[in-house]
Amino acid sequence: MELYNLIRLYSDNFIPVFIRVSVMLSFIPFIGAKMTPVIMRIGLALSITLLVLPVIEIKSENLVKAIYEGIFMGIAMGLSARIIITAIEIASQWINLQLGLGMASVFNPLVGESLGPMTFFYTLLGMMLFFLLDMHHHFLEGIIRSFQVTQVRYETIFHGIIEHNKIMFPLAFKIAAPILLVQMIINIAMGLISKVMPQANIFFVAVPLNIFLGLLFILITIPIMFAVTARYFINIKEALQVITR
Repeated sequence: MELYNLIRLYSDNFIPVFIRVSVMLSFIPFIGAKMTPVIMRIGLALSITLLVLPVIEIKSENLVKAIYEGIFMGIAMGLSARIIITAIEIASQWINLQLGLGMASVFNPLVGESLGPMTFFYTLLGMMLFFLLDMHHHFLEGIIRSFQVTQVRYETIFHGIIEHNKIMFPLAFKIAAPILLVQMIINIAMGLISKVMPQANIFFVAVPLNIFLGLLFILITIPIMFAVTARYFINIKEALQVITR
């Protein structure tokens, strides 16, 4: 009954806010994953909507325009987080190829398809770091600030997302660089050994050694991955400020 009264009290603002929150959550790591039940996502979106309704004010009196702005702003804010997670997935795919684990695919519930085991591992690390850094709090703040915008600057927001997207491949390379360097050194060493000892079957030694040293250096470089990714997560704050300016 209390939920019904709250919705009726803020009925004019409920639909635009709920749409904006729902669209944004669909891009947030883990929350927007396909493995997350739909009823849970709807319930979370409804809870956040009811939480922020008393402190926001819809600037547009046109409901259709408010819904359109809500969809656009929700996508823009959600993409700012999705870009970081995508960079982590790209780096892990490179690592999978170098370790020879491309055939050992597992089901990744975040994207609903089969990916390499390192992709699944790095994606979980990225999502854990996302919540450890309290990035979800910044998105809640961003939702409230987005309704304080008197006029949505579509061109500025679109340009800001494009600029934010430029960090994807540099971040992916920085995460994967230590592992790629180690694998390159191993391959060069195995090549030299095969030239010196052509009668030896280097393949049976190189494959397990490649995987073992690769996994070892992955464990060693996890703190580096956390430090590098944490600095890039700070860019999400700047992206949200551009969107809600």
